[in-house]
Amino acid sequence: MTMKVWVIEIGDLIQGVDAKTRPFRAGMVAEALANAGHSVVWWSSTFNHQLRFQRFKSSVTLHPHANLEVQLLYGPGYRRSVSYARLRHHKIVANRFCSALSGISETDRPDIIYCCLPTLELCEQAMHFSLRNGIPYIVDIRDQWPSIYLTILPPQLKGLARLLLTREFSRARRILSNAEAIFAVSDANLMWGLELANRRPSGWDKCFPLGYLREQESNESPGACCLSADHIRRIVEEKAVVISFVGSFSEAYDLASVCRAARRLNDINGVNVMFIMAGSGVQEKKLRSSYSNIPNLVFTGWLDQQSISWLLNRSSIGICPYNSRRPITLPNKPFEYMAAGLPILSSLEGEFRTLLEQKRIGLHYRSGEDRDLTEKILWISSHPGELERMGENSKKVFKTDYDAKRIYPDLVSNIVNLVEKRFSQFGTEHRFDYKSRVTH
Repeated sequence: MTMKVWVIEIGDLIQGVDAKTRPFRAGMVAEALANAGHSVVWWSSTFNHQLRFQRFKSSVTLHPHANLEVQLLYGPGYRRSVSYARLRHHKIVANRFCSALSGISETDRPDIIYCCLPTLELCEQAMHFSLRNGIPYIVDIRDQWPSIYLTILPPQLKGLARLLLTREFSRARRILSNAEAIFAVSDANLMWGLELANRRPSGWDKCFPLGYLREQESNESPGACCLSADHIRRIVEEKAVVISFVGSFSEAYDLASVCRAARRLNDINGVNVMFIMAGSGVQEKKLRSSYSNIPNLVFTGWLDQQSISWLLNRSSIGICPYNSRRPITLPNKPFEYMAAGLPILSSLEGEFRTLLEQKRIGLHYRSGEDRDLTEKILWISSHPGELERMGENSKKVFKTDYDAKRIYPDLVSNIVNLVEKRFSQFGTEHRFDYKSRVTH
């Protein structure tokens, strides 16, 4: 059957809208649905969360691909991820979404809604619209909002914060309990959602990892913005151990400790380790000012996907330098490195640390401790056999469990099966009798 599907997510980069970018979670879902012949509307924001700039000065409708419409709702920008300005952005975008829904004709209504958590504000509006019109919706848990706020606070403040967030927890509980299905990027997120919703897992509630869409390797040289000829020569000819970070220079990362480790290693005779910091963001200016004089450390600026692929295919290690204040989640970054067959140096705790150590795909170091990071790098660079085995393990685990070409067709199949089952039960004329099961 052919469906009309709404995808609601405002943080990911959008292929066909943001220049030369790869698809992220929502984009891979939207693309997989569109490629299967379904009509997709992706509701997002004019504000580019990754690079912190406005794509457009007002709301706009775009058609970047066949079967895909992108509705960008205007929301004011913000500089910091944890800030009042970001909360204001979410509220305004949700209000504009609510206003847009009032003009949706019956023929334009979707057969199912796939909304990502975060944000609570948009998920709540999607819930209200779904329940009013008898349309099923899926919540895909990317982060555990609002529990995520508690993980970054000291223990003595968590009780008070939990009390202050009572309304937010109630909102999340309503959203999850009324969802036809709960998807999640990790088992921990799925269990959190089911527990908060006070519901037993159904056959539709499933974990679909973030994964990564590995593109075919290009033999072309990186773009001129990527690396100088001297840097390319050092990577290709001198066979240095190349440790690469690729991503936004946001507050989620402790990039300063990586720079300090580079300085330490540069002062050790006989150690040939090169650090490539590829990206841009709020930390970039300060990092360049403080550390750009370190010989074995290179800042490339923001790279297009071709340059990223070229760099990772010639790197020795990928680094995930998350700061200790980051909530314990499974982010995109490790899977990008795994797709390139790279061992990983990571400061992440929780599920990814367990994966890292059980599958032997890299080494964990303590967040913010450049001495510990330096010691791990010295060990791994002096054990080339182990470095090679970790890379082989990384590629194997990626192919088995985290290849987007396996994950997202399965996710789409689950959505199709859910809708087909509901149509067979209730028919298309009356849609679904949701109002009888609303949880307040």
